[in-house]
Amino acid sequence: MLLDAEEWKPLPDAIEGWDPGTDLRAARRVHIDSGRFGQETGLDLADVAVTVSWTSSTTSMTEAAPPVKFNPNGTAIVDTILVGERLSGILSLRSTVSLVRASQGRRAGVAKVPGSVLAEDIQQIVLENVSSMFPVHEIDFSHTRLSPAASWHLETSTDLTAPFYGTFRVLINKRDRELSAAVARGAKDRRQQALLDELQAGVAALLLELALHLRTELFDREEWPPDSVGDVLARTLAASPLPLVAPPSPADLSDFRTQVTGAVRSLGRGRIFE
Repeated sequence: MLLDAEEWKPLPDAIEGWDPGTDLRAARRVHIDSGRFGQETGLDLADVAVTVSWTSSTTSMTEAAPPVKFNPNGTAIVDTILVGERLSGILSLRSTVSLVRASQGRRAGVAKVPGSVLAEDIQQIVLENVSSMFPVHEIDFSHTRLSPAASWHLETSTDLTAPFYGTFRVLINKRDRELSAAVARGAKDRRQQALLDELQAGVAALLLELALHLRTELFDREEWPPDSVGDVLARTLAASPLPLVAPPSPADLSDFRTQVTGAVRSLGRGRIFE
């Protein structure tokens, strides 16, 4: 479960509008039939506990809440805070029922080693934010090869087996102080939200165009490694309503860009008409 505005709700597949650095409070409740548990595992319920850990796809950093033992009724609740500064991208939350105390003299087939996992469940949640899919860094473009008058730049890779979250990132030009302020953590006014919407739409459009350019290579394999460049670009193409055609000639470029804009908005990116 996830705490949302003082109300516990089932963990969603994605959190839209998540601000980078915002802490999340999550809870996992596990109930076991204590009688059946002893009969089927050969263990005492007092020897096991519930553990919850989580891993961020962008950093591969894993953290965990302290293990919680079951009460006599067979229930255990883990209530924990996921520190926002260590979160981004896709979070994998792993819950286990594990042995926490060594067992002696148990018959063959019964878990004995602390840490043995008796049951496991993994859930994933996407933190929907332009800076969660693409790590954001602020730099002064005048000190780089990039145009000092540009507001942002998306670093990309055509290595389809490379980790997406390690190769794609958004660079924000510090000289564009309005955009830098809009990207920063915290509540947004209408103008700042509009700037973020345009950034999100621009990045999404560029990603879709890149996927179209690489469509032949993407179709060479049925599956790409999870969270690889090929995996993300293939899913981008699959979700898009655009026909899978070659990038346009100069004569068709204007129509193509309009179609890309419409496709991006249909995917929920950028400013949406009210």
